[in-house]
Amino acid sequence: MNVKGSIFKLSAVALALGLMAGCAHKGPPPVTPDDVAKAQAAADAAMAAATKAQNSAAAAERTANAAMNTAEDAKRAADACSERCGRMTEKVMAK
Repeated sequence: MNVKGSIFKLSAVALALGLMAGCAHKGPPPVTPDDVAKAQAAADAAMAAATKAQNSAAAAERTANAAMNTAEDAKRAADACSERCGRMTEKVMAK
């Protein structure tokens, strides 16, 4: 038995079956204007939700930045107070 010939014949049969199966396949259903309108409405709703989320994220970022600035101001004030207390303690200990 010729292996190369058998593989060639098997390949030809598989190709023929594949082509017949592909030709027999029914295509996707046609797209209607109603389908397009529904898809556009869904896309518009998604875009509106994304814009709202982006605005919320921007507001949260502004709030976080304001909180960070306040925390930095408080740290500077605490450092200054600590420095004054340290100097006062040194003066008291020196007496």
